[in-house]
Amino acid sequence: MTTPRSAPWTAQEIATLRAWYPAEGHSVAQRLPGRSIHALQVKAHKLGLKTAHRNAAPRPRLGGGDLDEAIRLREVENWSFSAIGKHFGICEASACNAVTIALCVRRGYRPAERDQHGRLTAEGIERLRYALKKGYKGIDIQLRLGVSAACVSEQRRRYNRELLARGKAPLPPPGGGQAYSGVKLSPAKRRKVEDLFLQGLGTQKIADRTGVSRTSCTRIRARLLRRLRRKGETLPGCDAAGVRHVHAQSARFVTDEQKDLLRAMLLDHVPVQRAARELVIGASSAYRLRDAFAAELAGEGQVLPPPRRPGRARHAPVRSSSWPPASPREIYAFRRLLGTMAFDEAKAHWEETRRAEARAARDAAATRKLTFEEQLAKVASGELGITRGFVRNHLEPRRPLQVTIA
Repeated sequence: MTTPRSAPWTAQEIATLRAWYPAEGHSVAQRLPGRSIHALQVKAHKLGLKTAHRNAAPRPRLGGGDLDEAIRLREVENWSFSAIGKHFGICEASACNAVTIALCVRRGYRPAERDQHGRLTAEGIERLRYALKKGYKGIDIQLRLGVSAACVSEQRRRYNRELLARGKAPLPPPGGGQAYSGVKLSPAKRRKVEDLFLQGLGTQKIADRTGVSRTSCTRIRARLLRRLRRKGETLPGCDAAGVRHVHAQSARFVTDEQKDLLRAMLLDHVPVQRAARELVIGASSAYRLRDAFAAELAGEGQVLPPPRRPGRARHAPVRSSSWPPASPREIYAFRRLLGTMAFDEAKAHWEETRRAEARAARDAAATRKLTFEEQLAKVASGELGITRGFVRNHLEPRRPLQVTIA
């Protein structure tokens, strides 16, 4: 019969624990059948007992060919530790510890010093604390010192308690305050990210606004989706599987102001493609909007006026180098300006910025020294000419003066 949890320890059980725990560790549970392993650990910690039967650091969950394959998946295939853990049937933390501890030696770092029992020595702890004071990320400390994530977290907690007791400033946040996927987020930060997801924003926009890494935002979104799915709900703009079909405040969509300006230009007999080019709207989107406007006017009993095409021009119109935006990258950059500016203001800002960039490029090209090949190319094209060499008097030989005495 198992002894109840609240049963006090007898003097004989304590003596057995003192005598055999340092040598046998958890195996002393066979000598105390009425006590669980957890109870033995708690009592041994209270008595200050430590095991001495280990002569090496704890072994990682992966080894041999599995460890080499895990390192290949991480370094070559760029798999996440979560995916590696699922592949080998272990948790993410175990996969992370196994790979980083192995890479510590393979990359030429010096692992943290340990004693014969596998515990960190005072020198090893001092090196770890120095890395914590420098604000290194947890994954970087694991890689440089060959320790587990739990070891880094435990040493951070102990060091912060010591600093607080001495009245010192706490340790800097991991990563020097920069966002990365392994940083621990506060509950308020998580709630802010979830609120933005519920507003229909995407992962990249939320990461830019909050400073939280994309990896952390993706994980928060996955947990939020599971909670909403249990309630029979989903995120705005997403289907039941969580796939987003409507992006809020996206630069890929036409703003309401652009639609109004397009409508005004169509009513003013401007051709669709010309209006789309001037308003930075794709041709396909412009034709769809034109059809929607025509259907709306037809419902009101009106007809969309036909475009006015003056005919083929003899000379092609000269396109400004700053307007309109040509490539998709420029188009999306201009539409991002429309999120905070009106169309006319954004257009003026865009043209001024592009003119300034063009002036800076011309100045840089004018001051840059041409290579010999570039000079030959300019001579061949006629931009530069070759001049005759001029006489340099200081290099010419001088004739001796002849003096005649009468």
